[in-house]
Formats: sequence, C-alpha cells, structure tokens
Amino acid sequence: MLRDACKSKGSRACALALTLLSSMSLGCRTSGSADAPGSSSASERAVADADEGQGAGEAEPPGYPGELISTTALTDAFLVRQKLSGRYGERKFSFEAVLQLRDGQLTVLGLTPFGAKAFVLEQRGTEVDFRALIDRDMPFPPAFMLQDIHRVWLWHHRLPWGAGPPAEDQPVVEIAGERVREEWSEGVLNARSFERLDGSPAGTIRVEYVGGQREGAPAERVILDNGWFGYRLEIETVEWRSL
Repeated sequence: MLRDACKSKGSRACALALTLLSSMSLGCRTSGSADAPGSSSASERAVADADEGQGAGEAEPPGYPGELISTTALTDAFLVRQKLSGRYGERKFSFEAVLQLRDGQLTVLGLTPFGAKAFVLEQRGTEVDFRALIDRDMPFPPAFMLQDIHRVWLWHHRLPWGAGPPAEDQPVVEIAGERVREEWSEGVLNARSFERLDGSPAGTIRVEYVGGQREGAPAERVILDNGWFGYRLEIETVEWRSL
C-alpha cells in the first residue's frame, strides 16, 4: 500500500499523495452509530481501549517544518472531543477525534464516521508513535495532524505572553524559524498565523477562532487554512473538560 511505502524518510510528495488519496477514504458521514462517541464515558473508554491495544509505530515528519512542543512542557490535562471536516483541492473529508493530554502524554484517537476506532497517535516528550487500527488511510499523515494540533491548541506555551492577552492587539514574535502573529480584541484571541522566515514553504498558515478564544474557554469552532500544503480544516469542539 502507499501508506506502507511512505514509511521512509523525507518524502513530501508521498505525504501529499497520502492526503489526496485518504481524503476519499473517510469522507462519507453517516448518521447513527452503535457506540456513538457523544458521551464523556464513551470518549474516555475509547482512549483507554486504544491504549491497551496499541503497539509502537514511527511517524516520520513528511516535509512539514516545525518543532513539536515537548509534552514535558505541557502542564494542562484535558479531554476534548471534536468533529473535523475539510478539503484538499476538490476533495472533501470528515472524521471525529478524541484528544487527551494527561501525565506527560498527548493521545489522539481518530474515529470513523461510524464511531469505529481508526488510528491512535501518541506523543510523549518529543517522541511520536502511530498505529492504524483499520485498513484505511487517514486524512493527513501523522506529523501533519500533530503539527496542526500544536499550532491551534498548544502554541501559547511558546509565546512570551502565554495564553494572553498580550499588551498589544496584534503581537508578532519570531520562534523556531517562524514568524507568529496573533490578533486580539477586548482580551479575546481571534486569529493566529504562521510564516516561515526562510519562505520554505511559501504562504501562511492561518487559524481563525470563530467567536474568539479566551483562557480556559476554547473556541467552539476553529478554521485552519494551511497555505503551505493547500488544505482547509474546520474543527468543531463538542466537549472540552479539564482532567
């Protein structure tokens, strides 16, 4: 399979091919699920079950620049359930995910539209393990997903002003080879963007927090436009709670 062939290092074209092919594999959303991930207990049980059955797999960064924040620096503990939809070119996809940060480990459990567990992605420190639980490609290579999770939800750990609000409404800072801008108004974060200082890749990643995001109150809807690789994600947070 193409996914197996892409386990080798340094293949950006292969990563984008995975994105393109897998956008067709999880794109059919059907209502009704025997074990709907809608309840808090279902979310926690899904993560626990996946942890029990997980084996180690290596996720190679497929040309997505950036440095993951070590989970040793992430002090918050939370559980979040999300619905994600997006497009890459003319193709659309959708899936659900449970995200948990606890005891120095970040776990992402992907769910099919039918509620079945599709994959587990784990980060401990800066080490990443990935395991596919069904014979389908995922909408993005693992490194793409982790980078986007960090940029949307965790990047404040790297910013001088933290979770804010900063002293100015449009602060700019350069971190790890990237120029990061935020847009604030009345103590609410409205947007965050990233540009590579070396221009490779060209373009901007822009994250829009619809309705604004406050410390301790994540935005219920987020739109991520990845101008580096040409895809768009809409993220609806169904549940977010501290652990």
